[in-house]
Amino acid sequence: MHPIKQTASGYVYEQGSTRGIPGVMVSNQRQVVLTDENGYYELPLEEDCSIIVSKPTAYSFPLNEHQQPQFYYLYRPNGSPEPERLIPYPAIEPTGEVPNPLNFYLIKTEPKADFTAILMGDIQPETSKEVEYFRRLAVPALQQEQADFMIPLGDLAWDELEVHPEVQAAIGEIGKPWYVVMGNHDINIQATQNRYARESFQYFFGPTYYSFDYGQVHFVVLDDVDYSGWNLKRDEQGITEGRLDARQLEWLANDLALVPKDKLVFILSHIPIYTKTASHNPYRNIMNRRDLYALLKKRPHLFAASAHTHTIEQVDLREGGWEQWNGPFPELISGAICGAWWQGPLEEDGLPVRMAMDGAPNGYFVFQFSGTTVSYKFKPLGVPESKSRYVLRFPRSLGSSASELVVNAFATPPEASIEVSWNGGEFIPLKQFEGTDAYVTDFLTTHRDKYDIWMGAKVNLHLWKGVLPKGLGDGKHQLEVRIVEKNGEQYGGVHFLEVNTLAKTKIKG
Repeated sequence: MHPIKQTASGYVYEQGSTRGIPGVMVSNQRQVVLTDENGYYELPLEEDCSIIVSKPTAYSFPLNEHQQPQFYYLYRPNGSPEPERLIPYPAIEPTGEVPNPLNFYLIKTEPKADFTAILMGDIQPETSKEVEYFRRLAVPALQQEQADFMIPLGDLAWDELEVHPEVQAAIGEIGKPWYVVMGNHDINIQATQNRYARESFQYFFGPTYYSFDYGQVHFVVLDDVDYSGWNLKRDEQGITEGRLDARQLEWLANDLALVPKDKLVFILSHIPIYTKTASHNPYRNIMNRRDLYALLKKRPHLFAASAHTHTIEQVDLREGGWEQWNGPFPELISGAICGAWWQGPLEEDGLPVRMAMDGAPNGYFVFQFSGTTVSYKFKPLGVPESKSRYVLRFPRSLGSSASELVVNAFATPPEASIEVSWNGGEFIPLKQFEGTDAYVTDFLTTHRDKYDIWMGAKVNLHLWKGVLPKGLGDGKHQLEVRIVEKNGEQYGGVHFLEVNTLAKTKIKG
């Protein structure tokens, strides 16, 4: 146990008032307490930490000039450890003794049972030029969304952390409050200890794990990036795995102990809790997720969202060890707003082609919350409406042998049914399969000089296939796609295929 150096104490007030707010959760990133009837709290300071207020439903936080909620105090009495290993990126300056009192202010709002949030996977720019790609492609669309807040799900940089303030400014231009998750490419890779590899990130964005409430939802932001630290002996970058440390798990247990069981607990992380397409890869999964499950097992309402893989995947966590004590536990792996790391040939507008390595376009998700009920929709960026939910993949040419039609329905749940009708005939079901989109492989081959050599088509679960009808002769053919989700939602479209067995197949419509 660390010796207690100091105590943090103060009040949580309504902004513009001397009235304290009772029953507000305040944390030192280990213990969690509730403010008393006067809004007063007191917490021990055992080590470098942050003092964090968890927003109640009926309040909002004051925002800074970048629209970031102000809900924390970074406590670094001696400044960031090993500041020389953070150069050229900023370290947290010595804070000295904590202010006495350390007060926080909240703004009274009307409670909303129904609200909307935007979740976006990896923005991940490496340069100022790529920040400008994000600003041009995504910011105007996000400004048009009617949402209560946004959550970037990590990787606001790609190791080159000098872009962090530029990304901060670009997100601020959207004009909505935003809560951020830290990604593995947001850390100081020169740091020798995992805990102090996120000092520069915290300088701009604040704590890496915390919670807040909207409506009937308790949002929990986790830091699941476990970095082994810079290897001094070999003078090389350390290893990253998905893992939750003991200190954070202790905080989460104390946080959840104060959250009513009838609330939806919504887990937000960068590295997925579990991904079926890379289930044994420690870089792609939270390896000690059973410790997380143990803290959630009595919760009837759960959902999780993550990013990291640059693929869209809708996961049933029962396949990842969740035993469904009180109900299902779905997870959405949300793809990447940067697509293929902002790489690829440029379109006519000077922006890179909108396609990730799973064949999905760049985009983000809009979540609708009603009580403890969750629904969500993918919003692509820079592609026509006809390609906003699925794309068709045909063989390059049709010969005498049987060929397959593939539908890449990147935002469609795996339990959906997909059927196709040829030339007005009966609908025939397609079969879902795990694999790669052959079009992506062909595109990479054609434009190999526009992508890093390590990039390749990514395995995913949002592909459906079926055999093309026999005797599909030369000429134009009509293809109708019908997609029916479990909730009854139905969509699709009519497309036209021009077959020439002596040339490439062409798709129109």
